[in-house]
Amino acid sequence: MAWQTPTLNWNAQNYFNYSDFNRAENNTVYVSALLNAQGYINALNTTITNRTNVNLDFYDSLNRIEANILSLQQSLGYVPTGWITPVTAWTYDLPFDYNTANRWEQDVNLIYTTINNIVTEYIYCGAVNAICGEDQTYL
Repeated sequence: MAWQTPTLNWNAQNYFNYSDFNRAENNTVYVSALLNAQGYINALNTTITNRTNVNLDFYDSLNRIEANILSLQQSLGYVPTGWITPVTAWTYDLPFDYNTANRWEQDVNLIYTTINNIVTEYIYCGAVNAICGEDQTYL
């Protein structure tokens, strides 16, 4: 699965539909694979990325999605600036709204951006260490 550009500006006039659920979970799976590829141990709960307009998500699905997002952050071992802790205790009477949609998409995007920045810096970190080791002047 490829990274799908998240919607980061949900508002009260927007509708979060089945394709948005699919995108959010697809991106969670994608980021999990990125983390695993870099040696960050991560195991997601079940994910669903093939919803149609006849699927309904209930509070247990919301708990599963939020737990997966939290798992990404915990495997990274770092809390990015702007991170909002997922709600993992959904019940039937809690409302799902644009704030939740923003939190999901922004949190996954923060982990995505962080791991990509780490991968980019690998090259520079290694080069700096090699350069530091070459100069014998200060020994």
